Amino acid sequence: MSRLVAFDQCIARPGSLLRDHLIQVGHSIEMFLEKESDTLRRLAGLAGICHDIAKSHAKWQDYIHLKKKKGPNHSACGAFFFSYLGYHLLQGIGEWEQYQSEWLGLIRDIADHHSRLHNLSDEAWLTCYDWPSLDLAGIEAFIHEQYKELSAVKINPASLEQWLKEAEEAVEEALDALQLGYGSWKALRLMRKVQVWRHITTGLIAGDRFDVKQVTTIWFDKYAHQCHLERIDNYCKKNQNHLLSAVRLQAQEDIMTQLLRDPKERFYTLHMPTGYGKTITSLKIASWFGEQQDFQKIVYVAPYLSILEQTSLVIEEVMGEKTLEHHSLALLEDRDENDQRTSESQLAVESWAHAIVCTSFHQFGKALFPKRSQDVLRRAFLQNAVIIIDEPQILSPEVWNVFLCGLEALSDLMNLKVIFLSATMPPFHYGLSKLPVPLQVRATSDHDRYQLLLEEARDEVSLASFLKEKEVSTKAAILNTIEDAYRVYRNIKTERAYLLHGLMIPIHKKVLIETIKQELNQKKRRYPLYVISTQVIEAGVDVSFQHVARASAILPSIVQAAGRVNRHLEGEAIGTVSVFPFYRKGIMDTRSLIYLKPLQQITDQLLQQQSVWRESELTALVQTYYQEMFRYNTFEAAMAYIRDAYEGEWQKLSNFFHPFEQNLLVKLPVFVPWNPNEEEQNLLPKSYSYLQNKFKAYNAEAIYERYSDKEYMRKLSFEDRKQFMILFNYYVLNIPQKKALRLVGEEQFLKHRIPILRGTDAYDSQVGLHLLFESSDGLN
Repeated sequence: MSRLVAFDQCIARPGSLLRDHLIQVGHSIEMFLEKESDTLRRLAGLAGICHDIAKSHAKWQDYIHLKKKKGPNHSACGAFFFSYLGYHLLQGIGEWEQYQSEWLGLIRDIADHHSRLHNLSDEAWLTCYDWPSLDLAGIEAFIHEQYKELSAVKINPASLEQWLKEAEEAVEEALDALQLGYGSWKALRLMRKVQVWRHITTGLIAGDRFDVKQVTTIWFDKYAHQCHLERIDNYCKKNQNHLLSAVRLQAQEDIMTQLLRDPKERFYTLHMPTGYGKTITSLKIASWFGEQQDFQKIVYVAPYLSILEQTSLVIEEVMGEKTLEHHSLALLEDRDENDQRTSESQLAVESWAHAIVCTSFHQFGKALFPKRSQDVLRRAFLQNAVIIIDEPQILSPEVWNVFLCGLEALSDLMNLKVIFLSATMPPFHYGLSKLPVPLQVRATSDHDRYQLLLEEARDEVSLASFLKEKEVSTKAAILNTIEDAYRVYRNIKTERAYLLHGLMIPIHKKVLIETIKQELNQKKRRYPLYVISTQVIEAGVDVSFQHVARASAILPSIVQAAGRVNRHLEGEAIGTVSVFPFYRKGIMDTRSLIYLKPLQQITDQLLQQQSVWRESELTALVQTYYQEMFRYNTFEAAMAYIRDAYEGEWQKLSNFFHPFEQNLLVKLPVFVPWNPNEEEQNLLPKSYSYLQNKFKAYNAEAIYERYSDKEYMRKLSFEDRKQFMILFNYYVLNIPQKKALRLVGEEQFLKHRIPILRGTDAYDSQVGLHLLFESSDGLN
């Protein structure tokens, strides 16, 4: 005979009765959905009551009392309980037909509340459970106490077995109600329904997680926004004698004047040339929305970690506010425990429980189209926020329209303002129902910082010679592939040359960028400075050269590269951008390895209209480029994924959304034991040094030794393990499978999930990972 634990004596965790937890989650989700109908709130509250009810299973109680290492899965059984009770609740009040889809969505949410979010058609929860190990009489009394409407519903083995026979028909009916058939449909209408579903999911998950660990947030009030506006103005008035400072101030004033003409819309584009201060201007706009329209939060979103970390420092300097950074290498350091804005737990990071957040495209995408239940926490405190999206043109064109549609639906639901920032703005009319309000300042010929010249084709040897011939002291070349950049670097053969690319571990890349910045800031220079890079330097790295040579790419990338030239009008002469076809070894056109042929053709047709372009002429040219690009392919076919999600196939939409174009190559992680020299130690980020001290691991080998010590890792708390893996991942490269196996050996991958690179000079302090190129191409 199975052992029972009386329901009223069951605990959800040490010191917390299960019934109290269920009641609290039920109340929490109803409060979260305060703007929804009473019926939906009541139904969702029942989901909160049921979500963990199977924790009353005797074996799960043994687990929580440390008598067992693992308890039975409680989520699926909780979903089954809710399906039974929720069906009878809706039938009893005559609301089944209207709310059957929400009923099915909540079943799925309960089943998934500790896992990936599955499709509605996944019926793994619909099975027989170990009823004798549950105090069904105690559960029945609890449900009747909380829901008088269900007082006639019996909860016993016979009634639950009967429901198992009937439930499939109810599920099929709910699924059928979602099918659109061959009729017409509007993407935004369906997306709004989908986002409401995930809003309900958020209420459930937030209620569950925040009852276990209290998380609160502080919003900016009008006074805080007024202070921010004052600080921004004071910051911008510094160095007014500098020519570009005056240009920036005037540009900002023009933008604010434009905003005042149309301040009530949801979407805005802030279109300014690179280096004109669009980030600070966007912060001023966000603060103005806060002061004038009661928005309470700012979320800054960017494609690359370099942009995020740089902007976080700018916000601290300009606005006097610490930010919450949420990305793969973000660390919430120990701060003043009385300052709620900066002292939250890992759960607070995941829920963006902060008044100003800096996050990545990847993390923001998880808020829009969550893959796991934990992802929806990003939405818990998103109400009344201003969302700043920097460099949106870097998003993959395939997902752009779906991203916009999802953002519009979420903005309506949560009262968001959205500001897009770029010097090369993509089109919006295929994804938004209404075009954003344009806030725009164009470069003028009076303040052109560079000219763009079309040059003859080059290879690695002739490009190196071309760079050396340029009689300027700071010069850079941006190539389309890592191997191209490496080959050019090898041909420069000078002491003051740096190579920057994606096959450098994150900590090495950070140190190298800081080194380059220091070099560029030198007032007097004995030797020319050369930087050879891939596209990693094009956006978000605040560097400025007198000359940049850019291998032919697509027009937005070329213009972004141009933004690294004479960025602050620091040169007496106008800067130069040289654009040229690049052929590896004089034969191979590597441009096609990265960019689609039709987009190359559009770029070439536009640029070849004249041989010299001024900065002020490029804005209109980029707009023409995007018009032609979307004429070639509107990318509207991807909107079908919205219909799939509405009809219950959620994973088609969530798996489709990848911010960047997908490289289909399988990659494997490798730990690279690179250590900075004494001079480079001073350039390490504070968060990295903090982690080194915390885990007493002061070099790469010590970090890997800690990682390999299973007992050490097992003893770390969940949050400490997460922080340790942030430190560890500063040294990890993801390398194409064949090359990784050649470097490390298949045996090492069988022994270690992330093997260490040992006994080879494949990784170098100057050039990063390079042996693959040398061994395959005969370089020496």
